[in-house]
Amino acid sequence: MSKKVKKLLPFVILILLIVIVYMTNIYHYFNIEWIQKKELLLVDYARAHPILAPLIYLGIYIVSVCLVIPDSTILTLIGAMIFPRPEGLILAVLSETVGATIFFTIFHTVFGESLIFREHILLRRLRKGFKKYSVSYLLFLRISHIVPFWFTNTAAAYFRVKFRTFVWTTFIGVIPLTFIIANAGHSLSRAFAENRVMTVSDIFTIQVKIALIVIGILALSPIVYKKWIVKKKWKR
Repeated sequence: MSKKVKKLLPFVILILLIVIVYMTNIYHYFNIEWIQKKELLLVDYARAHPILAPLIYLGIYIVSVCLVIPDSTILTLIGAMIFPRPEGLILAVLSETVGATIFFTIFHTVFGESLIFREHILLRRLRKGFKKYSVSYLLFLRISHIVPFWFTNTAAAYFRVKFRTFVWTTFIGVIPLTFIIANAGHSLSRAFAENRVMTVSDIFTIQVKIALIVIGILALSPIVYKKWIVKKKWKR
């Protein structure tokens, strides 16, 4: 097996698995109604297996992120419901970070130097700008969630962001939204007991979305400072 094939093999396997997941629609089974039906089973299992349960949760969540399954909200709610504070939050943040890093690493090997040499001049300029302010851009995309999680992973790989930068910005960037979802997860059992219907839209209110975008914009402040404020001072 040639080096090129070995390099592309993880990417091909990952894409095939993603296609299988979306063709089978497996992820549609997991929703808040499913959590309500399995609540007692999940809670009892987590209490009976304080070491194994977190490991299984981590494994499922990491695979979910790698396979671009849109169930991170459901998984975060489950973690917050069955694990004590702040264990559920920590496990969710770790899972998203590890899963995103694996995805990023696999895609990073595909977007090699040969592709860079053949890319359009516009993409080359975007790459240069993204790499120069990669920390600000990644934090903005992670916190604001204006684009899907997997898109940010792919963009970071394509623009060849430094591995260390990707990891720590992902870890910090996912905390705000994960914290909000985890807080909702802690009240799930009470909501179920009171027969209150909770939906994902109850969590992602307009206020929450605006708050996340505002916090994300703050991450862009270094770019604003360097591009406009510093330049104006220099001209004077």
